[in-house]
Order: sequence, then C-alpha cells, then structure tokens
Amino acid sequence: MLELLRSCHDNKVSTEAVDRVLSLPGTGLVVQQQNISRRVTVQQYREVLEAACTGKVADVKSAEPGARAAKGVTGLTQDVGPSLVWGRENIPLLESSLAELRRNQSIGNAIPLARKYLPEQNSTQQVPLTPRLYVVMGGRAGAAAIDDQLYFDVLISAWRTSRGTSAPLSAANVVEFFAHETHHLGYGQILDRKRDSLTLSPAEAQVWNFLVATMMEGSATLLINGHEKLADLEKQPDVRPFLAKVSVLLPAMQNILRSALQGPMPEESYAQASSAFFDMGYHATGAVLLAAIGKKRGLAGVVDVMADPRRLLTAYNDCATESTVAFKFNPALAEQVAHMGKSKMAATIRRTGQGAIISSLTAFHAN
Repeated sequence: MLELLRSCHDNKVSTEAVDRVLSLPGTGLVVQQQNISRRVTVQQYREVLEAACTGKVADVKSAEPGARAAKGVTGLTQDVGPSLVWGRENIPLLESSLAELRRNQSIGNAIPLARKYLPEQNSTQQVPLTPRLYVVMGGRAGAAAIDDQLYFDVLISAWRTSRGTSAPLSAANVVEFFAHETHHLGYGQILDRKRDSLTLSPAEAQVWNFLVATMMEGSATLLINGHEKLADLEKQPDVRPFLAKVSVLLPAMQNILRSALQGPMPEESYAQASSAFFDMGYHATGAVLLAAIGKKRGLAGVVDVMADPRRLLTAYNDCATESTVAFKFNPALAEQVAHMGKSKMAATIRRTGQGAIISSLTAFHAN
C-alpha cells in the first residue's frame, strides 16, 4: 500500500499496482472489517482507492438498500477515502511510523494484557490465544480482529491523529490496540461456550448478540484502553464524543432489547435501530455500564458479569448510583433478560427426571 501511495503521489500508478494491493491479505482484512456492521464491496473499495490515487474522494453509491450499506458508504467517503488522500501526501510520516513499529519490542505484551481481563475460571481452562498480527493501511478501523487475525492500521491512525480526533501514536498505544483485539479473540471463545450451553429463542438470540457486542467492546475499552478507569477514557479524543452520547444510547439500548424480545426484529429494522452504536457507540455504552459496576463491586464484579452478559442489566441497576449517567433499565426487562434461555444441562436433567417419574408411575400402576 505504501508503494502504491508513493506511485500515486508521483502520478505513476498502474492498474496492475492497484490489482496487486487489492489481492493482498491486509486489504482483504480491512474490507472484511468494514462488513462486520456495514456493507462494503471490493468494487467500492477499488473505486475509493483509484480516486484517492488522483487526490480525490470517490463519490461512492450504496451497493444495496439498507442502513448497513449506507453506513458502508459513510465509512468509505468520510474515513477511508480522505485518509488515503492524506496518505498520498504524507509518505515520509507513514514511513517513520512503520519504522517505529518495527522497533517496538513490547508488542508481545499484548497477549498477557488481554488475558488479564478474561473471565476464565482457572489456568487449566484458559482459552488459546495465538493471534496472527498484521500491520495494514487503508482501512476504517484503527485496529480489528477477524477470527485469529488481528491488525493495526497505521494510515487511519496517523490520519486521525493529524486531525486531533485520536491520541498520538506511542509504543504503549500500539500494544493496547493489539491487546484490545486479542481480548476479543479470547472473550469471543468464552462467550461462544456460554452461548452453546443455553437454549435461546430467536428473539433471545437477538438480544444476546446485542449484549455480546456491548460487552465485548465495552470491557476491552474500559479495562485495556482505559486502564480500568472511565476518567482515562474521557481524556481520549476518539472515545470522548461517544461517552457524551451514552445518556441517549442507554434508552436506545433499552428500546432495542425490549423490541427484540417481542420479535425478533426484522434484520433491517434491527440494523437501523443499532446503527447508533456503530463506530464507538458499543464501546462507550459498555464502558459506562461496566465502570458503574466496577465502582461498587470492584474488578471481580465486572469479570463476573462478563462471564454471563445476561446479568448486565440487573447488575448495572444495582450499581446505577455509581454511574456517570442518570439511567436505570426497566426492572422487569432486566429480569427478563437475566433469565433468558434455558441451560441445556438443566433441560437434560429435567427431561431425565420426568422420564424417571413416568417410569415409576407406570411401574406402580402395573403392580
């Protein structure tokens, strides 16, 4: 990508050079990341890349109807395109940033930092953490996790720093970026296990997915990037604007959970309603909820809730007096969420017990 941007700056770019960048694993990762909560096609990304080569931001059209595709266009035209245009004119700065990353010997600290904040019962049940780390350019997220592949995006991070919307890069920041994404890798496995132990209805599964997004981003943001302190997050220019919106996001969260339990909501309705949590909405909302729990119950209380996201609403209500936002979830809704689904083991025991009772009654009547 750096070679391409250099060629673009010198007006010597070729179609072959663009094709080569589009074929690289790093490019595949940044496009994949944009399709987690948005819709972005490789053709759209090509248009953005080719326009940026000429110093322009492409006028991209939605690939399909809907909120996710619209958000995809917003990301391409307001983040990816402008950062590529900026990168075309700031090659020496990007080269310097890459050189600094290569000298960073502390990146290996990301794995123990991530594991420190996982809700693992004991060392014998630890989930495997063997991520493959990439450094990329040309995405929308500063860092991301795609399965076991984690990346840090030098270009978007440097561009946001230049605009004052992100803190200047440091060796510690890069470690935290990778630790944040490694935490997702481990915590995701733990939550998958928990999900597999439950029998959730389609409506409950939709609620579960929303809670997981909130807990995944909120826990990593508060505990790793915020060093367990909401006050530290409030100093970070990329998080601060979203923390200011949490007073609006919490009622929106309650509405989504209530509607989902009555549904599930149609996919497009759910995407539209949850679009307010894109960017760093999930991060800020989860961080505020967990920070309140942490103030009253300590880190152990936060980790306990992380082990089962269904407890989030009831735990937060119990700790709401410690929150930076004057809000409590509807108690009936909180209890309904806390008791979603049935434990598969409990259901098996109940079925076995019922079978034993029926057998006993049959034997009694036969005698």
